[in-house]
Amino acid sequence: MELSIALALALALFLLGQWLTHRATRRHRQALSQLQHSTLQRAVELLQTLQKHRGLGAQRDLANVSQRNGLARELDQLWLNWPGASLQLAPLQQDWPQLRRNPADFAAHCCMIEGLLTVIEQLEDRLCLSGHPALRGLGQACRSLEDLARLRGLAVRAANYTRCPAGLQMQMRDLCQRFSDPQSTAPLQPLLKRLQSELIDAPQAGLKPSDCFALLTPLIDARIQDLRLSLTSVAPC
Repeated sequence: MELSIALALALALFLLGQWLTHRATRRHRQALSQLQHSTLQRAVELLQTLQKHRGLGAQRDLANVSQRNGLARELDQLWLNWPGASLQLAPLQQDWPQLRRNPADFAAHCCMIEGLLTVIEQLEDRLCLSGHPALRGLGQACRSLEDLARLRGLAVRAANYTRCPAGLQMQMRDLCQRFSDPQSTAPLQPLLKRLQSELIDAPQAGLKPSDCFALLTPLIDARIQDLRLSLTSVAPC
């Protein structure tokens, strides 16, 4: 009788231990998934803000410098407590202070943005594997967005010259070619035609830097807002 009670008690303790372990594992996975999802949201916000900072990087007039400084303060906060090490992600925030001091460094912006895109793709893969397949394709959408944002940044730089420099012409033509399907990018086509006729192929630049920034920014912001909404709709419980 005593042996039966002891065995029953041992079994009960074993089952309780298994249940507690399972619950702790489930909670850990949920917490990790939530952290990855919130980091992914922050990475998308960093992407948008850093792209705008790059677009205004070479400008020196008071209005654009003021806007760029505001973006830099936003980036300061977004990089704060970046969970790179804990999630085995690149410690991108360590390069931000130097870039903040050199806002006209287009290449350094592009390098940091490439790192962010890689992080977004890594988090997308992890979350899809943990039960969020609706996020599949987010990384590719962000890369397409970067093509558009890079075009904006190059156009702003080119508009500082009397005539678009040959090197910038080549880069912008290549980017415009990536958006050559008029059906899939219908809202973009009039903007591309204006860039080509008034800046890229024009004998004299007909657009100011602020014109170029204002021309493409609403479309870029609308697309990234759609990405944010898609992220919100699949937030982990």
